[in-house]
Amino acid sequence: MSDNLQKTRETTLAKIRQSNDFPAMSSTITLLNKFDSKDDISITEFANVILKDLALTTKILKIVNSVHFMQFGEVTTISRAIILLGFENVRNLAMTLILFDQLHKHKTNIPLMDSVLKSFYSALLAEKISYETDFADKEEAFICALFHIFGKILVSFTMPDKLPEILDFMQKHNANESVAAMSILGITFEEIGATIARDWNFPKKIIYSMKRIMPSELSDTQNDADKLRSISTFVHNISNVIATYDALSERETAINKMIDAYGVHFKPYKKIINDVIKSSSEDFIQFSNIFGIDLQRSVFSKNLLKSKDTPSDHKIKVVDDDLSLGGGIETIDEIMETDSYESPESIFRRGIQDINKSLLSGFSLNDVIRIVLETMYRGLQLSQEAKVLFLIKDTKRPVMVVRYGFGADINETKSWFEINLNETEDVFNRAILNQKDLVIKSIISEDVRRILPEWYRQRIKEDLFIILLPIVISGISIGLYYIDGKKENMSSLSIMHLNNLKILRDQTVMAIKQKRGF
Repeated sequence: MSDNLQKTRETTLAKIRQSNDFPAMSSTITLLNKFDSKDDISITEFANVILKDLALTTKILKIVNSVHFMQFGEVTTISRAIILLGFENVRNLAMTLILFDQLHKHKTNIPLMDSVLKSFYSALLAEKISYETDFADKEEAFICALFHIFGKILVSFTMPDKLPEILDFMQKHNANESVAAMSILGITFEEIGATIARDWNFPKKIIYSMKRIMPSELSDTQNDADKLRSISTFVHNISNVIATYDALSERETAINKMIDAYGVHFKPYKKIINDVIKSSSEDFIQFSNIFGIDLQRSVFSKNLLKSKDTPSDHKIKVVDDDLSLGGGIETIDEIMETDSYESPESIFRRGIQDINKSLLSGFSLNDVIRIVLETMYRGLQLSQEAKVLFLIKDTKRPVMVVRYGFGADINETKSWFEINLNETEDVFNRAILNQKDLVIKSIISEDVRRILPEWYRQRIKEDLFIILLPIVISGISIGLYYIDGKKENMSSLSIMHLNNLKILRDQTVMAIKQKRGF
C-alpha cells in the first residue's frame, strides 16, 4: 500500500473512531456483544445493561408487545422477554434499536437512513428465509445481515459527504464500490466494518459475514459461518436490486438472475422468494412505524413500497419534522404510552402479573427471581447508583452470597458482599433470624452503625437507605433480597412501594415451594 493510501486509510478510521456519538453507542454494543446466552449469570448481566437505559427498555417492551409478537401475550419485563423470545432475539432487538436511534438523532442524513433501512430490511429477509428453509439459524442470520454493510453505515454516519464522491468515481471509472471506496477513503467499506467491529468486540461470525461472498466461492459443504456470510450477501443483493430498479418487471428479472447465480444455496427456494419478500416488507413497514421512521425519506424504502405485493391496508407513517422527536412536543397517546410503562404502580402491577404467568407455566426458578429483581429495580425508580440484590445461602458454608443483581457495580459488589450467618448480631442476621422485613432509613445513624458488620461499613462510603426482605421457608433460611439507594431517595418510597416489595418476596417464596417441594 502506498504511503498516501495508508495515510488516507488512517485518517478515515480516525474520523470514525473520534465521532462524538460513538462513545455511548460503542460501549453499549460492546457490552451487549460480550454476553453468552448459555450462561445464566450472563443473561442477568445482559438484562442489567438494558435496564440502565430507560429509553431502550421502553422501546424493547413496546416492540415485544407489538402485533409481531402478540402470540406471547403482554410482556412487561426484559427478563420475561428473554424467557419467551430468547436471549439472541432480545439482543438483536437491542442492537437494531441502537442503530435506529442514530436515525432519530440525524434525521437529515439521508444516506445514513438509506443504509440502515436497507440493512434492517435485509435482516428481516434473512431471518424469514432461514426460518422457512432452515438454511441457517434465524437469529444469527438476522444480526449478521443487519451488520453486513456496517462499514458503509459508519461512513454514512460520520462522513456522508464522501458517499457522492465514491458514487461519482464508480460512474466515471466504471468501477465497483470496493475499488471506489479504496480510492476515496483508502480502505473498503468491508474493511472499515470489520476493523471497527473488532474494536467493539463483535462476535467473529458477524465480522466474517461482513465480507461479500462471490457465487464462485459457494459450496454445498460450507460450514455455519460460511452460510451466514452467504445469506447476508444474498439478501443485501436483493435489497440492492429493490433500491436500483423502479420497474417491477426489471426488479423481478434481476432477482431471478441473482437467485440463479447463488443457486448452490438458494435456487431450491426460488418458489418461496416472492412470498418471503412480501412478508418481510410487511414486517418492515410495521416495525418502521413502531420505531417512528418516516419511510418516505428513504430512496430504498420508497422503492420497496412500490412493490405490487406491498399490502395496501398498511398505513405508512409520515413524520412531520417540526412536530416530532423533540421540542418538548408530544401527542397525548405518546404521554399515556410512556406513563403506562414508567409509573411505579403499573411497573409493579405488570411485573407481578408476569410472575403469576410464569408460576402457572413450566417456569425456571432463576427466571422468576430475575423478573422479581427487575420489577423491584424498575418499580422503585431509584437513581443509577441503587442496587437490588438476591442473596442465596451457600450449600457448603454458613454464608449468603449474591446470586443475581440489578443496578450499579453488581460484579464488583459480588466480590465482597457476603453475609456470615454466624454473626447473629448484625442487621442482616437480625432480619433473617427474626424473619422480619427491615427498612433502615439511614446507615450513618449511630444506632444503625453499631449493628453493621465491619466488612459492610468499610465498603459503603455514603449515606444509604437499606431494605431487607428475608426468604425463610419452614424455619429454613433460603435467601435475602437486599435493596439500597441514596438516603434522599427514601422519601419517594411510599406504602405502595413497600407493600409491592413484600408481594414480590412472597411470590419468590411460592416459587421456591413449588420447585423444591416444601
